Amino acid sequence: DEAGRLMTANNVIPPVTLVVNQLKAREADVRNALLEAVPGVADGRWVPGVFRLRGSGSVGDLPGFAEGWFIPMDEAGVFPVLALDVQPGDRVLDACAGGGGKSGLIAARIGSLGEVVALDSSPRAIRRLEAARARLGLATLKPHRGDARTAGEEWPGRFSRVLLDAPCTGLGTIRRRPEIKWRRRPEDLSRAATLQRQLLAGVSGAVATRGVLVYSTCSLEPEETDAVVADFLA
Repeated sequence: DEAGRLMTANNVIPPVTLVVNQLKAREADVRNALLEAVPGVADGRWVPGVFRLRGSGSVGDLPGFAEGWFIPMDEAGVFPVLALDVQPGDRVLDACAGGGGKSGLIAARIGSLGEVVALDSSPRAIRRLEAARARLGLATLKPHRGDARTAGEEWPGRFSRVLLDAPCTGLGTIRRRPEIKWRRRPEDLSRAATLQRQLLAGVSGAVATRGVLVYSTCSLEPEETDAVVADFLA
């Protein structure tokens, strides 16, 4: 029954989801602008400051995009940032930052005295981070190209908050990326889990005493989630 419900959900076209950038806009203003431009606008199901859109067309054409009013991101993607429980002035490492959506949300919460190091090994990711930094007005965001597996050696005990949103098979994102159903193979799970263990060990040394380390993936599989965390804790 659970498998059937999951497969049914994966075949439903998802809405476009936006998270308000608190540095640039107020939630009410973003809502009003979207209501004038999009036929279907609804609040998020779980997180304040999230809007779900139907019939919106290209995100880049929405009012407020160029001005940095919001960050395109699935609502579930906000949960790891909430789990960090960032405070104003925190020094935060986003260890596999990718396009910078989570880095942007973190930067919007820490204020002008904090710091967000957005780490990624990909030159393309660094370019996307620089573009997001400019569009969203994130003065405290610092893109940094490097390998998260050596983050603890480079920044021992430096960060009060560390987020490892690890590379994974993406099996929890099939609704938005249906091609995954044809591209993934069983051996991809063990390959991803090996890298995830290496990354988690690598970033743990960068966490300050009494700091917080959040591990997350876009996979539903225990090999990439519960098993990785259990091995790390052991």
